Amino acid sequence: MSKIKERIKEQISVSKNTEGIYQLRWINVRSKPHDLSLDEYKFCIELLLSVLKKKDCTGLQLILEGKFKSDDYEGLMEAAGKEGFLRKLDHIDELIIELSEIEKSTVVLFDKACTGLAAAFLLLFDRRVGIGSKAKLGFPEGNYGMLTGNGSFTKMMGMLDAELVFDILHSGRLVKPEEALEKGLIDDRISSWEQVQSWLQEDVEKHANYKFKWTIDSESLKTSIDKLNSRSNKPLLFTEVLLSLIQNSVGLNYKEFINREHLAYFGLLTAKETLARVRTFFYAVEEAIDLTKGIELDEIRKVGVIGAGMMGSGIAYEVAKAGIDVVLKDVDLQNAERGRSYSEKVCNKLIELNKMKPEEKPIILERILPTDQVEDLDGSEIIIEAVFEDKKLKAEVIEDSKVYLQQSGVFASNTTSLPIGKLAKSFDDTSRFIGLHFFSPVDRMALVEVIRGKDTSEETLEKALDFVGKLKKIPIVVNDGPAFFTSRIFFYYLLEGITMLLEGVAMERIEEGAKRAGFAVGPLAVLDEISLPLMVHVYEQLPDMSYSQKRVYNYLQRMIKKGRTGRRSSRGFYDYPDNKPKKFYVDPELKDLDSQISDKDIQDRLLCVLALDSYRCLEEGILNYSLDGDLGSVMGLGYPVQTGGVFSYIDMIGIDEFVKSCESFAQYGDEWEIPDSLIKLKEDNFSFYSGFHSNWIED
Repeated sequence: MSKIKERIKEQISVSKNTEGIYQLRWINVRSKPHDLSLDEYKFCIELLLSVLKKKDCTGLQLILEGKFKSDDYEGLMEAAGKEGFLRKLDHIDELIIELSEIEKSTVVLFDKACTGLAAAFLLLFDRRVGIGSKAKLGFPEGNYGMLTGNGSFTKMMGMLDAELVFDILHSGRLVKPEEALEKGLIDDRISSWEQVQSWLQEDVEKHANYKFKWTIDSESLKTSIDKLNSRSNKPLLFTEVLLSLIQNSVGLNYKEFINREHLAYFGLLTAKETLARVRTFFYAVEEAIDLTKGIELDEIRKVGVIGAGMMGSGIAYEVAKAGIDVVLKDVDLQNAERGRSYSEKVCNKLIELNKMKPEEKPIILERILPTDQVEDLDGSEIIIEAVFEDKKLKAEVIEDSKVYLQQSGVFASNTTSLPIGKLAKSFDDTSRFIGLHFFSPVDRMALVEVIRGKDTSEETLEKALDFVGKLKKIPIVVNDGPAFFTSRIFFYYLLEGITMLLEGVAMERIEEGAKRAGFAVGPLAVLDEISLPLMVHVYEQLPDMSYSQKRVYNYLQRMIKKGRTGRRSSRGFYDYPDNKPKKFYVDPELKDLDSQISDKDIQDRLLCVLALDSYRCLEEGILNYSLDGDLGSVMGLGYPVQTGGVFSYIDMIGIDEFVKSCESFAQYGDEWEIPDSLIKLKEDNFSFYSGFHSNWIED
């Protein structure tokens, strides 16, 4: 603790004016944000108290200069499991309560983003003032299923509407200074540092005796609770805990609020679900982004994208947004121009949401050249084909365009399932061929699955990762094979949905079961969106089909013959009447079937079938690391967030329980065949992770 005191005291200067106002100035001189630990947070409160208790102190002004955060989640969660942690939280609560009871005014000014405990620290003051346009604050812990705690929830409940508190904490978003002032999260704004001293002097004259009084309007709180009740019935533990905190807060005093926040904070901090979410959404994302850094390559000036459908248009937008010229080539010029207009629509939407400046739009659009002339690709450092998922068509496109790639350039396929090694045969130098699987809609999906073929060189992989980094996307690197990783396991999600339908499980139970398990969309609704003929085509591209796949393939064919091809035709697994909600379709050939499967089994089958095939991918070497499987499953496919991903899910329920579940489902199809190696891991009581560290050793 003494080192912490020394480190902070070195950064803080203290002065006092003639009115007895103590001014503290804490400057983070480093380019990186100061990472505020829980011990530092505690010491900072003690420091404030020591100043405010001085007899000659009439008030306190703190100026924070620089970025401050608190994201050593691994250290925090490890500390939470040790003896004495709860006593530390009790002590912090006592300090916060003592600080709130001192009748001397406090104000904090800050000029950069303050997040996590740093934002909680700002809330300890009577008032907060932002300097400039970068004075944001937020609680990113919400992205990972944690409360920031330490008084932050309690203080905000006394300041803001409960719905807004829920939104700020649950979303984990950074609140910009304009919104923070409008909503009451900060009390004032100063446009520049030049105005700070005059503001401070004026503030002494206006607010020398101001003290924030914590109160809750019970009637207003009850109204907010009624509105928030509609958000219940979510599978996320964090959502349940946060809603419960708000719903059960009527009539509590300040100390009772602090105590309940403390218990919720500790409960979430030590939960399995939180560990899984932090490991995947924070540390795995950090590791993935690190793959794109430190690669010193020549600047990318020109990229070619072939195919102006949804994927190609989305990729072209992302390339242009990254400041790179892009040629969007299609066989039809009008299609290519429509592809460019997609970027215009995205820009317009972002401008409407105040997420893009209007002057950025023409710059982005200027970088996109729509064309039907393959020669316009000449000189591209990277060419990405994004045409229809057909081996013959892709081979023709590669053959026609490869001569226009720079001699050391990279040719990439955006295929969702076709083996990279086979596609590379149409390219002269297979070492410069790679898969870049973007996800739709490209402008909203951060993940890119980078598929390394057998002949893909290390240099090509580095160039691909560098490119992904320039687009500010998050990569996972997988090895070649039919459907790679994400598409392969996703097909099993769809397969299991249809399999249950063929067993006589009512469609509404399947779709509702998926949502209750945590999937955003049920498997049958997904099939309608991608279209049944496209799914049939995907099956036809596979080297061979299992019995379960053939059964599903045959049923899809029968649906197509009935004219039920998906949402675009207004008829698929659902009916889509004009201007009315979609309705479940009851297939006459299945109506007399009656499955007695439980709701829990429906959910477990959808969760387990993806996790089981993910293990096969790991065993077969399609995946190198379990963390890639977790990241790919949640960010690419929408595997339920609360699990942290497929391998974290296995750990969460335990490998013994997982294997037992898979064995009990063996009667439903060959998708439930369990590898011998998984049985061996079960016998060894294997876990894929110990805390934040993987136990899977790549062969």
